[in-house]
Amino acid sequence: MDRQELGGRDAPPSVERLAKVIFAGGAGVGKTCLLSRLFSDKFDPSSQPTIGCDFQFKRYQVDDKSIGVTLWDTAGSERFSAMTSSYFRGAHGIILVYDVTRRDTLDALENHWLKEVEAYSTLPGAIKLVVGNKIDLADERQVTPEEGAAFARKHGCLYQEASAAASSDAPHDAHDALVWGLIVHIATDDELLKSSDHDKLQLEKNGPKRRHKKWGCC
Repeated sequence: MDRQELGGRDAPPSVERLAKVIFAGGAGVGKTCLLSRLFSDKFDPSSQPTIGCDFQFKRYQVDDKSIGVTLWDTAGSERFSAMTSSYFRGAHGIILVYDVTRRDTLDALENHWLKEVEAYSTLPGAIKLVVGNKIDLADERQVTPEEGAAFARKHGCLYQEASAAASSDAPHDAHDALVWGLIVHIATDDELLKSSDHDKLQLEKNGPKRRHKKWGCC
């Protein structure tokens, strides 16, 4: 499929459809670093944990469809659970991130985050993607690719591994692949996309609203 991208917090929302994608997972798994690499090809290993939520806007061209995607970064600490849970509402795609060097972060997807999705996601057809991050730390790996893929299949999710720390000569090919497969699934599901029509009208009328947070690799 053909694709083009245009990104940034203040990108104009001139799109046919809007989709909302949430990054979720425990503290320190690298959600913010993945987004930072996706949008600016930067990685800061000294980043502090995220507080609150924020989004980035990116426009994708999937064949003849122009899809505007808001990619939401959420706090991983459970003390922010009440705040984070509200962001699952209306999400067309949910990216569940764990750290391949910490088995407990994969367990947390099953014991906490998938339950949050089930409880608060309002779109029955929402596409879920499980991402095993930090594969550059091969000597510290605790979860094999096979285990990650089996976990994703068990819960009806797509699966991919990634490394926010690893740069690329073509960052928007290497790191944008994280969300590209998810966007294709969303773009080809007309019923799922119809649910964003009201949001599109509101965004065009009011403009995107920004929320503030403290950035960090969370």
